[in-house]
Amino acid sequence: MTRGRDRGMLRERVGLSTEGAFELLRAAARSHRVKLHALATDVVASFATPEPIVRIIGLHPEIFDVMSREERVVQTEEFFRDVNDVIARTRGSNGSNGSGFLCECANPFCNVTFEMSGDDLQTLHSTPGYYVILAGHDIPDLEDVVQNQNGYAIVRKRAADH
Repeated sequence: MTRGRDRGMLRERVGLSTEGAFELLRAAARSHRVKLHALATDVVASFATPEPIVRIIGLHPEIFDVMSREERVVQTEEFFRDVNDVIARTRGSNGSNGSGFLCECANPFCNVTFEMSGDDLQTLHSTPGYYVILAGHDIPDLEDVVQNQNGYAIVRKRAADH
């Protein structure tokens, strides 16, 4: 069953509200004469965005005006930061040398990991706007590299809202 997952996945991919993702899905299904449920199943079944949705976005690029680039970057980084916080709480503070954490960069498809102690990660995350990314994954116009070490970088967001 795809109920809700399709909209959530489109929301993440395109940077829309849940309602906006549903409207995009419905418009794509109508304009391409496919059943809404079939298109929703396609969204959930693959990382690729189905062609009917791509076409609707191409015809209406203003869809992307809903969320600014900065907001999309922060949303993606916050997602990975939240995942890493769960990892740190569940296995990073057990006294081991470190755990594998996900790069907290703005690329939603980045799947690179790095080693760091869970306590260090939680300390870093206690300050809003700080993220751990792989060296070179920073976005110079939106964040400053505070420190480089062991193949990863600590970055601080310049944006006022985190």
